[in-house]
Amino acid sequence: MKKNFINFVFVLSLGLIIFSCSKKEEIEVNETSKVTYSPELLTLKSGVVVEKKGDNYLWEGDVLLSSEQLKALNDSGTIFTGVPENPEPVTSLNPVTNLPFTAISENSTRTKALGIYPTSYNLWAMVRFTYNTNLTSSMKSCIKTALLNIEALSNVRFYNATGQPTVDPTYGFAYPYVDFTYIGDQDFSSSYVGRIGGRQQLSLADFAFTYWSTTVIEHEICHAIGMLHEQCRTDRDNYITVNWSNLTSSGQSQFTKRTTNYYMIGNYDFSSLMGYPSYTSSASAVLNTSQPMYTSIDGSSINQGSTLSDLDKRWVNTLYLPYIARSDVYQELGTVVYKSDNTVMTVEERLSIQAQLNNGNPNPPVGGQIPNDF
Repeated sequence: MKKNFINFVFVLSLGLIIFSCSKKEEIEVNETSKVTYSPELLTLKSGVVVEKKGDNYLWEGDVLLSSEQLKALNDSGTIFTGVPENPEPVTSLNPVTNLPFTAISENSTRTKALGIYPTSYNLWAMVRFTYNTNLTSSMKSCIKTALLNIEALSNVRFYNATGQPTVDPTYGFAYPYVDFTYIGDQDFSSSYVGRIGGRQQLSLADFAFTYWSTTVIEHEICHAIGMLHEQCRTDRDNYITVNWSNLTSSGQSQFTKRTTNYYMIGNYDFSSLMGYPSYTSSASAVLNTSQPMYTSIDGSSINQGSTLSDLDKRWVNTLYLPYIARSDVYQELGTVVYKSDNTVMTVEERLSIQAQLNNGNPNPPVGGQIPNDF
């Protein structure tokens, strides 16, 4: 998420990018796939435009890309491959470690899938996270508020692994985890999308902590749990009008429409936490800051949601279960479990799901829960 603030609403600025068409160069993504770029913006082989900041590559302004995701985006125009037709919550991974329950013998072949991509959709069981040592106590408090806000409205659960091992002590596989990190006075905050394996930095700039809301932090957390920007939906042209004539090259790159390997629920959501607002103060994104980047199809302005909308919640409640942190392999659920329509399961429904997760046993062993304080 970019730094911006209009009418007491967080808005997503689209970055400070120096763009020049005068010089073209090439960088190598792998042996056979090449991209061309001007000093800051890169046009991939697939036609998707990303931004290079130092050693990092960003998509849609604030989405960090791993090397695997950059290659996939370059080759196919999407960061996801093998997305299931009817995705479901993760049930094959230990909620605390996000590694498979099945023990891997020391003589087994270590597959990339085990440590990095245990499932094709790259979601979490519980989101394992750490507070970086460069965060102040007040910053941690803001992050805690954001985490609790998301937990209160959805099935997503977080596990605080600060100070704990980052690799499995027996087999040495890296635990996937989000590391909340302060990056100072920058013009953007950023996150990877979904679970990419090992440490994945969620970068928070000054502006994420200085306004009256935790919207910026929640937006980046939602990227980490797998959500993407609303204005880039494949069906967005049925609901919005992009003001292409007012967008710079940088701004245009933030409105690339996704057409493959995505997962949507419901119609276009004008209240989504993951949507951009109509107006930005970023001169690098628009030619005229008094004119909108885009509007609803009837011409009215769009504001970003301040927290999870109803459809945001439906998306995550379809794909997540509220696991409780345990030291054993029992998959225990919280007392409140949302259905995909955001209604709460009855006790009987919850226990039925819990039994299905645990070989027919709805009753967790005594003493298995472990501390999980944010």
